Amino acid sequence: MGNREQAAEQIKEFLQSNEKCLLLTGTHQYEKHKLVIRILNKSLERHLILFRTNSMQNIKNEEFLGWVNIKRNLKAGERVRIGRNFYECDSLNTASTWYKTNHKFSCAILYPLDPLCRGGKLDAIDDLFQNKDISKIFLVSWTDQKDYDYSIYKRYISRHVVYDAEEEDPAYHKRVLDIVKQIDVRRK
Repeated sequence: MGNREQAAEQIKEFLQSNEKCLLLTGTHQYEKHKLVIRILNKSLERHLILFRTNSMQNIKNEEFLGWVNIKRNLKAGERVRIGRNFYECDSLNTASTWYKTNHKFSCAILYPLDPLCRGGKLDAIDDLFQNKDISKIFLVSWTDQKDYDYSIYKRYISRHVVYDAEEEDPAYHKRVLDIVKQIDVRRK
């Protein structure tokens, strides 16, 4: 278990390290990637960051990037300013969008990691390592299921950080854990 303060500290340490890829999991479904964005905003200025998500249509949703007042669907590779940095977005499910973004980024955030966990596909991550020049990569889960095998990412990740909602919102934390249990029971 990890709270916001612990997760933030580890993310900051990661940014200062020679490590390349961090896995961020935990019960705070819609806050994990936002925590990364906030830390990048405080740590970096005028950097280009890739945001790779499951659907380009989700970008304007409040839970994804809508909280920064993106009022329309962005096209893959379109640049948008978020805080002190610039972001380009593409779809982790649609390889044809990957080539519409730049080659060189300071950081990349892949959120949510869940579709890749369910499908066991690594193409969207392989592309970040093989076809892009990226200093720091954040793989961020949405809801951690019992059957997700994060060990398939061990060749990429050097650090695993957990950000749970338990201290900030115990009821929410419990609801997420209950949902995970229900999903697990249905799958058996």
